[in-house]
Amino acid sequence: MGRGRHDTLGAPVDDPAGAGFARSAQVSIPLYMFNTEGAHVTVWRTNCLGGSGNHDANNELNHIVYLHVYDGDGLDVLSECQRIGCPPFTLVAIKPACWNDDLTPWECPGLFADDAPFAGHAQDQLHLLEEEIIPQVERECGKPNSPRICRTVAGYSLAGLFATWASFNSSAFSRIASASGSLWYPDFARFVTEAPLARPIDCAYFSLGSKEAKTPSRLLRNVATGTDEVVAAFRSKGVPTQFESNPGNHFKEPALRMARGIAWAISQQAPNR
Repeated sequence: MGRGRHDTLGAPVDDPAGAGFARSAQVSIPLYMFNTEGAHVTVWRTNCLGGSGNHDANNELNHIVYLHVYDGDGLDVLSECQRIGCPPFTLVAIKPACWNDDLTPWECPGLFADDAPFAGHAQDQLHLLEEEIIPQVERECGKPNSPRICRTVAGYSLAGLFATWASFNSSAFSRIASASGSLWYPDFARFVTEAPLARPIDCAYFSLGSKEAKTPSRLLRNVATGTDEVVAAFRSKGVPTQFESNPGNHFKEPALRMARGIAWAISQQAPNR
């Protein structure tokens, strides 16, 4: 979903009403942060299994999740991953310079009559990710160009759209986690059906809220149909694909929904290729 008159993502994404996400004592300060071409990047490395004694530093390094966030630093999602017992991993939270423009694959009218159109600059954001963010993160992690790294591209709303689109335009990622993705985007389901994947994908996760299609926006009303078509397309391409329906609208428990997608994606066994 994009940001429009009836669709403000800032507060709900950071702290959904009633969720009361607390910063867990098990989560340390960020490993490091940096800015590049208007994007702010925060890198977290933590044992999401908490104090169980099962800390696995190799797993943290080998599983790296690249998550675009609307606001904040990704700690709300990381805290939920920890709470639900997700395996350890490194989280790279990327706040893009312009959410609506940088994560959309092509131009599209705004959601409502007086909204600005979506500019469709996803290709530029993907280039930034591949050429600047990933190399810098993985150099700092001591794993530059390591064939053992399993990269997941993840996101909520428009970032879920971007994550799905990226699998057709980049060979950098082997797993996808799209939570309540903006799969209503015009012509996107047809694109996914017809286009080849950039590389074999280990697995793909999609979710949607049960009430997300109930909206005054003509475009957003297509989200359930679009999601069904995208899920079917991934399955038809032989990708192990999970779909989860969550109760509520687009703004209910986004951090938890995203964490569930990440946990599922990085928990899957990589197939022998």
